[in-house]
Amino acid sequence: MHVSEITHQWLTHALREGGSLKEAAVISIDKKIIGEAKGFLSSVVRVKIDYDHKEEGAPESVVVKLEPEEGGFKDFGDEMHAFEREIRFYREVAGNVPVRLPKLYYAVDEPPAYSIVMEDLSHYVPGDQLSGMHSAQVMKTVEEIARLQAKYWNNEELEKLDWMPEFNGVGLDYVQKWPSFVKRFGFCIDDRAVELGNKISRHIDWKKQQILSRQKTIVHFDLREDNLMFPPAGEEGPILILDWQVTIRGIGAMDVFRVMGGSEIPVERKGHQFEILRKWYDTLIEEGVSNYSWDEAVYDFRLGAISYLCIPVHFHTAAIESVGRAQELIRAIVTRTFASAVEIDAGSILPD
Repeated sequence: MHVSEITHQWLTHALREGGSLKEAAVISIDKKIIGEAKGFLSSVVRVKIDYDHKEEGAPESVVVKLEPEEGGFKDFGDEMHAFEREIRFYREVAGNVPVRLPKLYYAVDEPPAYSIVMEDLSHYVPGDQLSGMHSAQVMKTVEEIARLQAKYWNNEELEKLDWMPEFNGVGLDYVQKWPSFVKRFGFCIDDRAVELGNKISRHIDWKKQQILSRQKTIVHFDLREDNLMFPPAGEEGPILILDWQVTIRGIGAMDVFRVMGGSEIPVERKGHQFEILRKWYDTLIEEGVSNYSWDEAVYDFRLGAISYLCIPVHFHTAAIESVGRAQELIRAIVTRTFASAVEIDAGSILPD
C-alpha cells in the first residue's frame, strides 16, 4: 500500500470496520510522513482528520504504518512476517499487559496492502538514537519491558503465542558475513571487540542451543531509542515502547542489553551496566517472577549481548549503501554495542 492510497474514503472504511466510527464520515485528511530514516521495516504517516459531523470517540488524528516499498529491509520484513506479527501482538497481547501501548483502530493483515491504523501519540517526544539516551531513561525503559515480560514469563500464556517464533534467524549467516563486516565496519570497533566477534563465530551453534535452553518470555528484539517515545518536558508518564514487528519468545535480558548497549550515551553507560540489569531483574521479581536467580539474569544478559551482536553483522551488507542519518545510525549502533559487550565481559560465558 502506498501513502497516496490513504484517502478519506479509505480511512472512513478503516475506522468503521474497527468500530471507532458509526455514522460520521471522514471528509478530508492532512497527511505527513513522520520518523523518516528511523524505521527500517515500515513507513509511518500521521493523518489529521475532519469529519462531516462530530461523533463521540472518533479520533482527531491517527498514525498509519505501511510497508516500505522496496529494499533489503523490506525483504527481511516479508521474511519475518513483520506486519502480521505486530498486528497479532496488538490484538492478542497488548490488552493483557500493564504497560501503556497505542490503541489499535484497524489493520489489514493480508498482502500486498499490509497497514495498521493506530492511536496518534505525537504529543509524546520521539526518541533519537543518534543523540542517545540518559541513564534515567534507560532505567525507566527496562522497568516497562520487565512489567510486560513478567506477564508472559515462561508460562502457558507464552506458549499460546505459537505464531511468535523463538528466533529471527539473523545469526544463521554470522560466520559467512563476519569477515566482510570487519572489512567494512572494523574501524568502528577496537581489537577486543574484534577478538570477541571472532570467538562468537566459533560458537554460533552453541549460542543457539543455549538460548533454547533458557527461560523465555516476550522479547521486543528491536528495543532501541528510535522505537521509544517520552513524556513531554515537565510531565510525568510512562515511556512508550513502539514497533513490535519482530517480537520473539526468547531471553528477556536481550532487550536490556539492546536498549542499554545500543542507545545509551556511552559516557553514562560505562560502569553501571549491571545497575540497569538489576533494575530490570528487581522489577521482574516484584511482578511475580520466581525461580529465576540474579546469577541467571547475569548469564542471560551476557548471552543476550552475544546474540544481539549477530544483528549488525547480518544487516551490514544492506547498510553499505546507506547514506545520511541511516549510515550514522548504523555506525553508532555498531560502535556502542560492541563496546558495551566488551565492557560486560560477554565473551566470558563462551566456551574456550
